[in-house]
Amino acid sequence: MFREQIIVRWDMFRAYGISLFHDEEVEEVLRPHPLSFLRYYIVAICLIIVAVALHRFYSYLQANVNALGFLGSIFSFVTGMPAPEAILLIVFWVVLIVSGVLINLLWASKLPLICMIGVGATGTFLELYYHYPPFTKLWVLIVAAALGMALTELYRRGHRYFITNYRIVIRRGVIRRVERDLIYDRVTDVYVRQGLLGRIFNFGTVIPITALSFGAGEEMAGIHAESTRGGDTIDVGAGGGRAATYFSFYGVPKPGRVRSLIVSRQLQAREAPILRRIEELLKEKTTDS
Repeated sequence: MFREQIIVRWDMFRAYGISLFHDEEVEEVLRPHPLSFLRYYIVAICLIIVAVALHRFYSYLQANVNALGFLGSIFSFVTGMPAPEAILLIVFWVVLIVSGVLINLLWASKLPLICMIGVGATGTFLELYYHYPPFTKLWVLIVAAALGMALTELYRRGHRYFITNYRIVIRRGVIRRVERDLIYDRVTDVYVRQGLLGRIFNFGTVIPITALSFGAGEEMAGIHAESTRGGDTIDVGAGGGRAATYFSFYGVPKPGRVRSLIVSRQLQAREAPILRRIEELLKEKTTDS
């Protein structure tokens, strides 16, 4: 019997890559829903469309360079470049900066703006230093957007959540892996957040909230920010996010079912000490009698 348990636990370790306690079993394995990262895909697709539009805009400028008149002369004099190339370069940077700032405001993150500046600097450097064609920077933007979509999908697949009969295991990362455990008796509440898209396709973020434990400050801060600012602060997948928490099932399918499973295990964890105490009292009573 003990040998069979060892074999079962070893099979689970090979399948899930986590070490299990004695009598511990994996009840649910979850990943974020593909649509939970939809906003990243939308941004990448929009950048590709912008690059194509700028390419057509550049072709139009080349075909109508004489129509630019005095404006074209000013651009050529200031930049030392032909008017169509100078205008394309300026519009290219304006689009990148404006897009980065808008995303920064919506996501409360500086990373998109930094990425936009990096893409713009790379394309501009290739054009000015190596004298590549003006639309090279547009191809750099397209490649960066496609690469961003691939990395987003890789990052999504790097999230995995395990619900066992003893604990919750949160694993994130592909190259640099972060793994955290949460025992059920530390859970005081379970928070579920679904946006419109999440309600349509039945996915959302489930957050087990702890009290006076590691990570509780971030969890409570996120909920407080939502209640005071009225914005989407926790569930990035179902509608945009501003606050992170260590213990969160981000954008998982069927969040209601996940919440019910965690709550049931939470109640069992609370009842277990009481049942053990009753069992001890019964044993003492039996011994005395």
